[in-house]
Amino acid sequence: MNSKTVSAARQWVVGGLSGWQRLPALWLRLRAKSGLGRGCARICLGLAALCPGARALAIDILVLQSHDSAPYRQTVQGFSAALTQRGLQANIETRTVGGAGESGIDTRPGGQEPQLLFALGTPATRAILAGGQSVPIVAGLLLDSEDLRGKPRLTGVGLDFPPALQWRWLRRLLPDVRHIAVIYDPHRGLSTFEALQQLARADGVELVPAPAAAPEDLPRLLKELPAQLDALWAVDGVAAFNAVAVRELLLYSFRNRTPLIGLSEQWVKAGAIYALDWDYADLGAQAAELAWNILANGAAPASLPPQSPRKVRVVYNGRTLEHMKLSLPERWLPEISEVAP
Repeated sequence: MNSKTVSAARQWVVGGLSGWQRLPALWLRLRAKSGLGRGCARICLGLAALCPGARALAIDILVLQSHDSAPYRQTVQGFSAALTQRGLQANIETRTVGGAGESGIDTRPGGQEPQLLFALGTPATRAILAGGQSVPIVAGLLLDSEDLRGKPRLTGVGLDFPPALQWRWLRRLLPDVRHIAVIYDPHRGLSTFEALQQLARADGVELVPAPAAAPEDLPRLLKELPAQLDALWAVDGVAAFNAVAVRELLLYSFRNRTPLIGLSEQWVKAGAIYALDWDYADLGAQAAELAWNILANGAAPASLPPQSPRKVRVVYNGRTLEHMKLSLPERWLPEISEVAP
């Protein structure tokens, strides 16, 4: 440790509690200049946490989000609360990115560079990466976790549930289905479909591939589906946030009395039979754990593997069940929630 670092440490001790809340930011700047290691970070944060009268430590974080909506706000709230529980008070500035191609984003709130960027949504994440900043990035609310791989400054939490989890809930809630058409994006969803197909074969269930690269593909694709299907399952891709595509799938479902397994609670409210949904506050808390490892432990983002959601909300539509003349196994009802259309 060089003389400047020793002097700074002495000032923190002499200054008393009034300087504790500034310690993380000071440490990060000193580390960049003097090569402070992870051990010093743990000692500084640990001392602050043990001090009886110490306030929460403060650090600057810029949140760039693709939309300003309830799920995004819940994610940020969960992120901030989890950091506070660990003794870090995040000074968060939130901005909404205009579009996937936006460039020239100012990532220096108040004229100072933040210690961390928290990107929410695929457009915001891509816009930050295009800017070429050197600040570490934690990302969330990404439809495809593959977007998190191979980028040195980036880690985060995707929205895609593991295929085994998706399959387990399908078998729990619709144990009698034997022929299921699976809608997926052929460019990024093929591996998911292949994993589900392997699980289906082991259970004696046939999955009919229905790849759709664009919303315009759906009318033709639905006409070509086999006449006898027990369910229609949208697992990812083109239909995720496209109202026209969702409407096409719901019309097919109700006309043919073929239950549609959707992608979110909004799909279930619109008429899908059930869906796996997210606990957005917990997604934020997961991202906060990654941020803590970067800020407090000095971990490189690339050394922190991308994560899938650790919590799942299963929601169903009772009216759709009645229309389809179906019922869910009673043993699973305590673990799932009915949502009103």
